[in-house]
Amino acid sequence: MKFRITLLLLLSIGLNFSYGQEEKKWENPIIKNYGGILDLEGIDVAPDPNLEYKILVELVFKMDNKSKRPAFAAVNIARLMNLHGVGGVKPENLKVVAVIHGRATSSVLNAEAFKEKYDKESPYVPLYKELMDAGVEVVVCGQSYVNSGYNYDQLIDNVKVGTSALTTITTYTQKGYTYFKWD
Repeated sequence: MKFRITLLLLLSIGLNFSYGQEEKKWENPIIKNYGGILDLEGIDVAPDPNLEYKILVELVFKMDNKSKRPAFAAVNIARLMNLHGVGGVKPENLKVVAVIHGRATSSVLNAEAFKEKYDKESPYVPLYKELMDAGVEVVVCGQSYVNSGYNYDQLIDNVKVGTSALTTITTYTQKGYTYFKWD
């Protein structure tokens, strides 16, 4: 009898606790398949929907050959877009450039080249395609890319090749882009 009462009491507490929790609702206003964020209330500092945002993100993450998901740093560009979108910034007011080099260089290999190199499907091809479809300019460091032994025909469609990551960064920062480095 004591056991039944204790069990009923625990179940009752558990049910009350779970119903008392508000369910989190993930939002993807710009990049639909990546980078879900929470639309929070009571925010004190939020993006200004009247500004044009010019953002340069340097990606140098280490490739995880075993993961079926893209690196968090790459997905974080989708989060950046969605965070601004939930703040009311229109996609056309987001000028985002991703410059990829170093250890992240092979993430811009097209599906066939990635499969040949890693013997698995690329988690990056659909991510970069969706980012580029939303207006993100993806630039790979030509120095890293060629030094890694890759040919330009192995690139994901519409990925641009820069002289280097260094010159791409200096060029865009001179144009007024805010700079982030994610690894």
